[in-house]
Amino acid sequence: MMRSLWINIACCLALAAPLAAQTESGDAPWPKELYDPAFEGAPADLILPMPCGGAMAFQQVNVPMEAPDPMADRRVRLGQTQEESGYSDYLHPAFLRGSFTDENSGATYYYIARYELTRGQFRALSGDCETPTRADRIAQGEISWFDAQALAQAYSGWLLSVRPPELPMADGVPGFVRLPTEAEWEYATRGGARIEPTLFPGRRFFGDGDLRDYARYQAPGSSRGTLGAVGLRKPNPLGLYDVYGNAEELMMEPFRLNALGRAGGQVGGIVTRGGSVLSQAAQIYSAVRTEYPPYDLSSGQPLGAETFGMRLVIATHITTSDARLRAIRDRWQALADTLDVQTDADPQTLLSGLIDAEIDPSRRDALTDLDLEFRRATDRAQTALQQSARATLLAGAVFVDSIIETTADIAAKAANIRMLVDLQRARSQTPVYARQLDRHVEEINAMRREQATFLLSFRAALESLSSDVPEPARVAAYNVLSEELSLAGRGQVARMLERFWEDLAYYGMHPDLEIDALRDLALE
Repeated sequence: MMRSLWINIACCLALAAPLAAQTESGDAPWPKELYDPAFEGAPADLILPMPCGGAMAFQQVNVPMEAPDPMADRRVRLGQTQEESGYSDYLHPAFLRGSFTDENSGATYYYIARYELTRGQFRALSGDCETPTRADRIAQGEISWFDAQALAQAYSGWLLSVRPPELPMADGVPGFVRLPTEAEWEYATRGGARIEPTLFPGRRFFGDGDLRDYARYQAPGSSRGTLGAVGLRKPNPLGLYDVYGNAEELMMEPFRLNALGRAGGQVGGIVTRGGSVLSQAAQIYSAVRTEYPPYDLSSGQPLGAETFGMRLVIATHITTSDARLRAIRDRWQALADTLDVQTDADPQTLLSGLIDAEIDPSRRDALTDLDLEFRRATDRAQTALQQSARATLLAGAVFVDSIIETTADIAAKAANIRMLVDLQRARSQTPVYARQLDRHVEEINAMRREQATFLLSFRAALESLSSDVPEPARVAAYNVLSEELSLAGRGQVARMLERFWEDLAYYGMHPDLEIDALRDLALE
């Protein structure tokens, strides 16, 4: 069955031209209940024609944001917090932007099919224009990921070649149909901007209601494991049907693990969302993701399980014109110019932004508590940093003073050694002069070793302050320490601190000083 299905789809592009002619020659339009069975309650936002007189209903998914900014997008938090499936569907940020723009509201939007692809729609895209029946309202199963790509290609090709005016436009460019991304699917399934913000993060869009009102799944006396007709259950807040249960819906991108809030590095198999008629109630919720291998491991054919279905999205490519491309480049460059500021953004500011963007009151409260604890921890860390910086500055001042003193002591000892050498030459060598000379040589060597230690500590203080302490913290620590030394009447240490502060500025631009140059720096 899967092999014949794939062959039928592979042939549909070849059938596109005669099919188009056949459609234009007068195929009877399908009755609305076959492509939009809920039209009497609330008609679909958009109806696109299909071959053979068919049609497909779509709902508009608004993504509120600053549409004039071509680099802007909307940050949403998707996923769920539950340990047993956290590896797959844990909370994570996602970013959305629609391909189309509402000129009145300025919001962007995309379209997603109101229903799962039906048997009748599948037959029409495969070139079979037999008169549809009520059975053609049943969701089409056994669609592999490769089938879905071919069906989207066939439908886009037909629309663009036969009915381009029917497609929504962006910048004068018609859209095309494709599988949804996981973020597009989950955002729409949760209700998008149409749902109460406090309900958006919920496990299911209807809260504590009865799942049987919204989904065809494996429940006693319910679906019996077979796909059913679309549109028989209640819709979600966006007017989408069967996002839970019935056929599990194929996604565009491959499966990746959730590495505690980000996508894992390994790319896996295909992904379906929403659960199916074979799913238990606990397995059906907005964030659920299921991975399958792309191929049947026994036959090598593309895997198309009985419950595999699909729901299409209408979108466009991004750089729809030269003017659009220029606007993107200009905006990108403007953002790049402020990259340093953004990169160095205060984590406290970032957390405050998360709190402002949070729509769930309980999570907002939790983030607020976290913000308070973070502020306390930040204050403690800042206090510790200031204390550490002041201690290092004071140590640096002491090291400067010590290097100056040992340099003077070494110079004096060297003078004594030269004097003893001169005395030995003038009065001939005597045991007394020899013993004194040996003692002075040992002492000067000890002084040089001590100075080498001071120089190492001097460099460590310079390196620590220039690398580990931000400039504002360094300046604040220096000002406080200078004031403390002045009030305490420690003028000599204050002078050494000033010299060390000047050395620190120079070292920041010349961190690779040799040992002699480092000593000279301390002595200047």
